[in-house]
Amino acid sequence: MKTAVLAAALVLVAGCAGTPKVAEDTEALRDYVEVGELGETDRIRTHGSDTWKPLTLHFALYSARDGDFLLEFSRLCRELYDNTLITPDRRHDHNVIRRGMDTLRGCRIDGMYPLTEAQAQEVEALARGTKRGN
Repeated sequence: MKTAVLAAALVLVAGCAGTPKVAEDTEALRDYVEVGELGETDRIRTHGSDTWKPLTLHFALYSARDGDFLLEFSRLCRELYDNTLITPDRRHDHNVIRRGMDTLRGCRIDGMYPLTEAQAQEVEALARGTKRGN
C-alpha cells in the first residue's frame, strides 16, 4: 500500500515539474486581455509604414494605419528580439495579415486584439512594469 501511495505521489510531482512556468509579464498581458474582455479580429489591413514592437515572448504591439493591435503568438517567439525591421510574413494577401495563418518573424499569430491608444499605452506600461519586477 505504501509503495502505491509513494508511486502515485512521485507521478504527481513529476507531472507538476514538467509543467512550464509562464513568465509574469506574459501572464499579466493574458489577464489584461481576459479581464478587459478585448474583442478579437481575424485580419488587419497592412501598409508599408506599419510598425511593431515585442512586449514579451508571447505578445507584440502592432501599429497599423487602422490603429494598434495586440498580437498573441502560439508559442514562445524568441525571434521577435532578433531584428524588429522585418515585416510580417503574409501567406495569401499582400495587404492583410490573418490570425491563424500569417506569422510575424516566423511565429504564428493566434490572437489579434484591437486596442485604443490608451489601451496600447497601458499594455506597454504593463509589459515594462512586470519586467522590472513592479
